[in-house]
Amino acid sequence: MCIRDRSAGSVHCSGHLYYVPQHFGQYDGRTVAQVLGIDRKLTALHAILNGDTAEEHFARLDNDWNIEERTQAVLHAWHLNGISLLRPLEGLSGGEKTRLFLAGMELKEPDTLLLDEPTNHLDTAGRKRLYDFVHRTSATVLVISHDRKFVDNITTRTICLLYTSDAADD
Repeated sequence: MCIRDRSAGSVHCSGHLYYVPQHFGQYDGRTVAQVLGIDRKLTALHAILNGDTAEEHFARLDNDWNIEERTQAVLHAWHLNGISLLRPLEGLSGGEKTRLFLAGMELKEPDTLLLDEPTNHLDTAGRKRLYDFVHRTSATVLVISHDRKFVDNITTRTICLLYTSDAADD
């Protein structure tokens, strides 16, 4: 089958999707909490703990009273011990940024994961943690990777997409 227009089509996903990007530069101005999507919950939690009982804080927190503890536990599991949730991503290494986004997938517990080159910048311990997570998650996992060892280790079905010029498609 030859698909001429590679920019056409659509994808529909029900449930919660979590994306781990290959490149992180666009996130450098954000904090760890913002990247993990917990900054508003943390603001609400701290407002409540400081005596502000506005209804919107309780609605935003959504009974997630242990969000800080859960986040720190996941960060610890990904070897990001002691990293401040207020720290900007700028200045983190590539490996730290990768592990941060991978920690987010455990924190968010999505239905579907989209992992774009997730083994980039990971050391051996990070790769093992990723392998273990993918094996035990019930989420659907879609992976874009050139890392054959990773793909062979985690997949039950692999679809290989190759780009060829239009001339070669004829």
